Amino acid sequence: MTKLKFVEHTGYVESFNSDQVKVRILSESACASCHAKGACTASDMKEKVIDVSTYGVDHLAVGQQVVIRGQKSLGLKASLIAYIFPFILVFITLFVVHGITKSEGIAGIASLAVLVPYFIGVKLYTPKLEKTFVFTIKEIIG
Repeated sequence: MTKLKFVEHTGYVESFNSDQVKVRILSESACASCHAKGACTASDMKEKVIDVSTYGVDHLAVGQQVVIRGQKSLGLKASLIAYIFPFILVFITLFVVHGITKSEGIAGIASLAVLVPYFIGVKLYTPKLEKTFVFTIKEIIG
């Protein structure tokens, strides 16, 4: 059996222009589809709007149902940028500053303050990230 290398979501075209489509999808956690979700507070369903390239698609209509897909590997990359790297940065800063200053307060403030330039850098890098995190329309459903 082959492993899927793509994540697919069904959504609806919200708007479009010559090179980009905005597709509204319903993103749900595994809990949201569980049969016991009514008895649990962990269920999570959100609507999201995804920008998708129109490359290879001839005709679209607002409200049309489509399937979009993206590479699974991009999920790991997004998690690294948003969660793992900042955690490592905070952790390292906490111990380095505490080792130098011997002050827990200064180390704590410095470890949180280091996130500001990190996320400013991520924000400045966003145009390049948008070229990396690309979804495409795989097929159009009637």
